[in-house]
Amino acid sequence: MARLVESLSNFFGRVEILARGLENERRAAELSLARGRPLEARDLARTILASVPGSPLGLALWADAAEDAGLDHEAAEALAELATFVPWRADVWLRLGQARARMGDVRASEALERAADAPEEREAARLALLDLCDRDLWAGDPARAGRWLDRIGTSLAALATTGTELPAAPDREVALRRAECALALGDVTAATRHAPVIDPERIDGRGALVLARLAFAGGQWSTALDLGLRACILDAPGSAELLSALIAGCRDVVLVDRARRVVTAAGLIEEPAWAAAFAFAEGRRADARAALSRGLSAGHAGAAAALLRLATETRDLDALHTLAARDPGRLPEDLRTLREGAVLAAEGRHRAALAKLERVSGEAAAWAAEIASGIIRSWVPGDGIASWPDLLDELGRSARALERLDVVTGVEAIAVERERPLRVAVVGEFNAGKSTFLNALLGEDVAPTGVLPTTATMHWVAWAPDPFARIVVRGAPDRVVPHAGLKAALKSLSGSGERVERVFIYAPIERLKRVEILDTPGFNAPDPDHIAAARQAFDEAHVAVWLLDASGPMKESERRVLSEIKGLGVPVQILVNKADRLSPDELARVLVHVQKSLEETGIGSYAPPLAFSARLSLKGKLGDAAALEASGWADVEALFAERIVDRSAELRERALRRRALRIARELASVAAARAAEDRAKSEEARATHEALLASAAKLRHDRRTIAASIENALEHARRVLAADLRPLGDLADERKRTDPGLEAYVEERFVSRLTDPLVQEIARHAGVPVPPAAAASVRAALMGAVAALERPAERVDQPLGRVIEAAIVAFAAALVAATEVGLPAAPFALLEQRAAMVERALSAKT
Repeated sequence: MARLVESLSNFFGRVEILARGLENERRAAELSLARGRPLEARDLARTILASVPGSPLGLALWADAAEDAGLDHEAAEALAELATFVPWRADVWLRLGQARARMGDVRASEALERAADAPEEREAARLALLDLCDRDLWAGDPARAGRWLDRIGTSLAALATTGTELPAAPDREVALRRAECALALGDVTAATRHAPVIDPERIDGRGALVLARLAFAGGQWSTALDLGLRACILDAPGSAELLSALIAGCRDVVLVDRARRVVTAAGLIEEPAWAAAFAFAEGRRADARAALSRGLSAGHAGAAAALLRLATETRDLDALHTLAARDPGRLPEDLRTLREGAVLAAEGRHRAALAKLERVSGEAAAWAAEIASGIIRSWVPGDGIASWPDLLDELGRSARALERLDVVTGVEAIAVERERPLRVAVVGEFNAGKSTFLNALLGEDVAPTGVLPTTATMHWVAWAPDPFARIVVRGAPDRVVPHAGLKAALKSLSGSGERVERVFIYAPIERLKRVEILDTPGFNAPDPDHIAAARQAFDEAHVAVWLLDASGPMKESERRVLSEIKGLGVPVQILVNKADRLSPDELARVLVHVQKSLEETGIGSYAPPLAFSARLSLKGKLGDAAALEASGWADVEALFAERIVDRSAELRERALRRRALRIARELASVAAARAAEDRAKSEEARATHEALLASAAKLRHDRRTIAASIENALEHARRVLAADLRPLGDLADERKRTDPGLEAYVEERFVSRLTDPLVQEIARHAGVPVPPAAAASVRAALMGAVAALERPAERVDQPLGRVIEAAIVAFAAALVAATEVGLPAAPFALLEQRAAMVERALSAKT
């Protein structure tokens, strides 16, 4: 930009200087400036001003000299005084704003805005707008910064209408700042649109930094590192932070070594931020943290920011703890809350930790979710017992929040089930010998054999100090009978048509203290309810024993049911009953067929299938030693004791996890659906808000045109108003101006007759529903506008353009106010996240 003295000396001020005999001093001052001796020029300028106080030319000389000498305070003083003489000069205001900015004077923006308001001085106004943009960028307000850039385009458009020559090429300085604003707002796509205008062959450090950030976002590490090095060498603000982040995240040894050479040559390698970056690139995270901690202790500039960046970008809790210990004020509130949650988690106070982590929002929310997910995963270890109190509390909390009381009941059932013995379901087709097997297993005749399929139901066999059976009958009191009377009682109930839902058989058998048995009806029973009851056993059992009939094992019906249940995850032990009916060779072929069929169905046996005879084993239990020897029961007994009873805790744990997983999946599904509804409502509300704001802006911008259109539409309302006022006679009578009662009557009728039609017409032009506060806002605007009219007659027969415009502005304000209520809350988003965490934790370990 040209010197001020050069542009001003041709206009005014020379006469005074010549008259005072100071022309030699003026020339000498200009010569000193040209020769690079600003202090000499400053003294000469002060000499001129001492003789001609307030001389614009002397002030210009002083300002130029002070700027060249780096005396910003004097330059600002000279420019401020000069601006009072030439307030229309944008270049003076620009230089004043720049001088004040270098001083840190808060009045810098005021001067720059004065320069920006002079579009006829295009270049000075443009430079002022660029400086204003930079100030907002540095202050962290990219949205506001972009508005200054918008004005550059507006100014050019205005000049185009006057025939002023405009630049043919895109404005690179504007494009650079557009890209910076977009990057600051996280919009890489928008930043990329402006990047082609930034010439990579002629970029300064600032342009290199923008291109480096775009390359970084696009995963172009080599390009990003080269550009970052260039930006750092050219000392672009923010380049050191980007370059250290690039180095820290780079795993290419060649690129890291290239960066090390440049940083070493610059003498920066020992600085904590750089030492930490290279340590992190080499996988020495502890060294990186230690380097930054030392820098923080030594007061190195940027060490705290680098440590914070290390913590957030790598989710390093140790770095966060170090920073909190050294400089707690550096932690933003969200990170402070996250750290508190992490500390609580480390102390084992998981519920308190999760409650704390729920409050973390913004960029730290993903990190908080990661910590929360780790807490929940810790509840479901790969081996051992899950932390059921925590898991069930979490599931119950979600179920209650989703108002699923049926699921709450299921959660409570898991809590009860944890205290009960292992449950083994004995399943298979009807007449496979399930009850006989059960009696042999328990050593007593506790399950009725030979019951007709039409009367069969699930039998739950459990321990009690005295033997008895309880029959649960639908719609009738339970019946309690001795073991010996159970078969007769079931037969009687079947004949009477009463519906038996379940039979509980209690016996004082020691094994039942550790294992409860579910004796199920056959899958091929003719009653569909019996099939459903048998399948329900898989939901209630921890492990199932499937009995096959050796004379016809793995029929298509059995293969089909096995295929259906394999997704339930219940361990199934295959036993082949009635082995006494086959020869050894036939039995061997049957076992091969069973194994092959199991492989085809995709379901394995918990332990290799065994063949035995339940009938012979029961005879053996009743005293027939030969029958017991021939039954093959010893192998079955060993398997039951070693693989089922002795592993009851493991089997129960797996079953509980399966049941909890089903509940977690249901809750996650419901929460996801509710969260989707929340998001849809939020998007709909956001779209409505944006539409209302756009309509409000259109109303304010086009209020005169709209007012003219509405005035014609109010003709009917004005006729009704005129009829209301006829009893008052001639409203133009000057004497009526002093009648307060008449004034009040006219105002009330004017407002009441016009408010509703006005509101409806404005809403029609805006294309929006009438907001709740619109009528009151328009009424208030009408009352204010009508009070300003001097004569009552004006309210009836004069144009109402100004009144309608006031109503339009009030309606627009009501639209804006309607958007300030805020978007609807999304309470299910966090619930969806937590439910998904529980589901993933259980899925991984179930």
